[in-house]
Amino acid sequence: MWVVIGACLSADVALAAMRLPIGCKKNVFLTITGKIDKITNTADGTYEMSEGEFLALPTSTVTTSTPWTPKSDFAGPLLTRILQEVAAKGSKLRLVALDDFSVEVDSAYLGKYGTILANSKDGVRLTVRDFGPIFVMYPRDSFRKELDTPFGASHMVWQLCGIVVE
Repeated sequence: MWVVIGACLSADVALAAMRLPIGCKKNVFLTITGKIDKITNTADGTYEMSEGEFLALPTSTVTTSTPWTPKSDFAGPLLTRILQEVAAKGSKLRLVALDDFSVEVDSAYLGKYGTILANSKDGVRLTVRDFGPIFVMYPRDSFRKELDTPFGASHMVWQLCGIVVE
């Protein structure tokens, strides 16, 4: 009997370990892993995007309020552009924050709203103290019925450090 219980517990622990979100990597601005064709770290199959690479991408602006901020101009690259950069192949993403908070998002949801990875607010770079260095931003004010909800708020991940393509 103990062998069966032990085997079940071992399987549960192994399954839980596989589902843990990726952590942030020291000295890496944004880590992308999972179903991607372009990688920079062959040891663990990740794309490690530097801050310089991130800042070199074309920028879009979303003017909106959030549950935590007044109406502001948020700027950063489109999340779909980041996914193109790494040749992402999945239909879902897990967005991971510095504190290991994570949320799963359908990639169609991102394209529908023109989601950006904001790194500035009203022309000022975001820091860890104010939702940065990356804040997942949706045009909440333009789609209030759909995005001004607890579900919409939970997808505005601040202190983003990792993306898992599933």
